[in-house]
Amino acid sequence: MSIYTLVYVSKASNALLGSDAGTQVENILARAREANTAAGVTGALLFTEGRFVQALEGKRDDVEAMFDRIALDPRHDQIDVLSSQCADRPRFSDWSMAFVGDTPALRARFADAPLATLGHRQTGDALLDFMLDVVRSPDDDC
Repeated sequence: MSIYTLVYVSKASNALLGSDAGTQVENILARAREANTAAGVTGALLFTEGRFVQALEGKRDDVEAMFDRIALDPRHDQIDVLSSQCADRPRFSDWSMAFVGDTPALRARFADAPLATLGHRQTGDALLDFMLDVVRSPDDDC
């Protein structure tokens, strides 16, 4: 079975950052986990320095419907799809929505990542490998 994967980056809206951002991100994560489980979608969410990076994977229609809902969410600004592709296997099948929050280690890794600049295109596999590596070892300093 082919898996469709979409990776996007967005800036947190001023409304999100102006409120209790930690609680808002927790709410986003809780709702994402519920919705993803119901839709059979898996993925990962990184949140650092006021930016989201998210990978969604599953059946194409389900992933695109999920992304369409995210794109309408007023807590996201400047949404940019970095990669959308079909894959032979899911990378995040162990998580309805893995999460790595804003830590010094993530900020350092994100700053050095090729996707740190909004709009920069990277191969889908490189992006997904980066995200999977961060999700598996969020507290590593390397």
